[in-house]
Amino acid sequence: MIVVAVIAVGLNAVISLWLRAWAKHDLNVRSAYLHMLGDAVSALGVVFAGILIATTGSYVADAVVSVLIGMLILWSSWGILKESVNVLLEGIPAGMSMKEVEQSIGRVHGVLAVHDLHVWTVGSGVICCSCNIMVAEQSVRSGEQVLRKVNEELRHHFGIGHTTIQVEVEGCAKDDMYCTMQALQSLHKADHHH
Repeated sequence: MIVVAVIAVGLNAVISLWLRAWAKHDLNVRSAYLHMLGDAVSALGVVFAGILIATTGSYVADAVVSVLIGMLILWSSWGILKESVNVLLEGIPAGMSMKEVEQSIGRVHGVLAVHDLHVWTVGSGVICCSCNIMVAEQSVRSGEQVLRKVNEELRHHFGIGHTTIQVEVEGCAKDDMYCTMQALQSLHKADHHH
């Protein structure tokens, strides 16, 4: 038992070290890393229990090590479980402040207001955002520049790589046909001038 456990310590430790660099960026790899690390520590506990049993003849060490291994598994699984549930429920990424995201978008030149802001995690390192931004009446090209700057701000400061942003023009209701027609006429005029 001691020989097999020593071999297990070595193999699991090597695999853990190999996975360690990628574990920071991927939930699945982090789970495998913690599993291998837990197996290495568990096997080390088996080695100590085996030595105690062989030298003292008492089998209490086996029960104590088994309880400690169970506690280690529960402790190491808790963080993975929390993060997995957050991903499944499409929750806000850990440590992200919605107020900071809203303020950051609001500081982009041309953005007058931000509403209906939602940020969620789809998977490891995949953060999504949807929101509506209010801009002053302007050309389509300048509206696209504001949209591009908002996307750059979200990617640079928050690591948000996928966005769905609705641009609304100041003073226009969403279903206001006059504003829609006016925007189309402005676009049509701009195309003729180019």
